[in-house]
Amino acid sequence: MRQDNIVEKTVRYLFERGFIIHRLRRDLIKAEQRSLKVSVWFSEKDYLDWYDPLNLIDEFQLNDVQALIIVAPRAYSIADEVLHSLDRARYWYDLFIDVKIYSVDIAMLEKCLEESVNSLMTTFIDLVINIVEDGGRCPRCLSNMYVLYIGKFHSNILKSKVIEKIYRCPNCGLRIHRTMKIENLHDAR
Repeated sequence: MRQDNIVEKTVRYLFERGFIIHRLRRDLIKAEQRSLKVSVWFSEKDYLDWYDPLNLIDEFQLNDVQALIIVAPRAYSIADEVLHSLDRARYWYDLFIDVKIYSVDIAMLEKCLEESVNSLMTTFIDLVINIVEDGGRCPRCLSNMYVLYIGKFHSNILKSKVIEKIYRCPNCGLRIHRTMKIENLHDAR
């Protein structure tokens, strides 16, 4: 798959999930939803070009985002190198960058991207809250849970339009991400 097709599919998917997209470079976009900011790097290589971690932090604006999504042929390997580089920044420069890293393998682009965004939204639910309503009992501590996010999108995993809900228990902190298929009325006939 060509790099331009990968970028286009990723941008289209993030836009459908409610993100505002800013194209920074050919290989880098920034996606925002409410207070959540994410850098998405489309690497054509399977290794990092930088030795100095400050270059990495500047290149991907890691001091201005909560997460970095790496889209590459060997994304998991690159993610390990990025994490190692951020550790070096801590040791060499006493600079702590608190960024979550998500890997998207281009061989399974749609599935990996959906799983990464689901995990990202659940992790940073406090930054994307769009509703607060009763969510029933917590399965862990039996306290009252709250639904903090509701959205609709086409799931590549379930191959259907879905409604997603993210629940959180204020007592024990449990977070649950649920997707439910929207049944098509025409199929029921």
